[in-house]
Amino acid sequence: MNRWSILTRGTFLRQSIPRARPSPLSTVFLRYNSSSPFGKLTTNPIEEMEKEKKGASEIVKNEEGEIDINSITPQNDEQLIEYYKNQSKPQAKLEDLIHPLKIQLFNQSVSQHGFFKNDQIVTHQGKSYKFHLTPEEIELLEPSIYLQSYRIKSSMKKATVVNRFVRGYDLKTAINQLHFNPKKMATELEKLLKRGLVKSQELGYDENSMYIAQLWTGSDGDWRKRLDIKGRGRHGIIHHRYIHLKCVLKTGQTKQRLQWEKQQREAKSKPKMYLNNEPLNIKVRPWYKW
Repeated sequence: MNRWSILTRGTFLRQSIPRARPSPLSTVFLRYNSSSPFGKLTTNPIEEMEKEKKGASEIVKNEEGEIDINSITPQNDEQLIEYYKNQSKPQAKLEDLIHPLKIQLFNQSVSQHGFFKNDQIVTHQGKSYKFHLTPEEIELLEPSIYLQSYRIKSSMKKATVVNRFVRGYDLKTAINQLHFNPKKMATELEKLLKRGLVKSQELGYDENSMYIAQLWTGSDGDWRKRLDIKGRGRHGIIHHRYIHLKCVLKTGQTKQRLQWEKQQREAKSKPKMYLNNEPLNIKVRPWYKW
């Protein structure tokens, strides 16, 4: 066997012998060390693969019994599913709450006077009606927009100060005033009223005549508590308050009706008398009693 055959024989042997390639799974086993002191801080890739195989239909819990937030999806979130069910329930229609004839008479009165006048004679289909509505029925029939804010980290006392500042203002005037107010709640209320401005444009209402009819605040619940450590072994509890803002916007039609009703009350009221118009209940004598 010469020198050239010895050199070429080794290359052919290397090519002919099949070699086993390392699988990517074995490298995963080698890379992850379960005895590492950082085992709780790092994730095991093998466990991650098993979680993906199980699918998103199960909520995974860790060793301490706490729910893994990453395992919650829209498909298995029970609270989100319950919320969607409540939202999908059919809401009550206006025809179910008020008789259709009253709705027609109300619309006819508004088209005739520009706003609703109560206890007026309205003609409909050749018949005359003395039309009267209760305050609850007027509240349902007049156009309005209901707004509700998101969860805000503040207190009801701070929100009430800002609410009193703009309650009863026109919508655009209130937004301008809140824009230059340095308080934090003024910014939150401005965002809420801007949503109402967009909604009024979508519904076709006159945005220049919209005004704030009702504005209030309330607790949003689930206040967080934290330990307040003090000196000399004393402690207290800090409450992190969360609130919401709610608002009702109405059109100029409501404002005109309230002004007309005020004028009617003043016209029907008796003239103010500072002395009682009654006969004297004492005997009148022509001399003094002292």
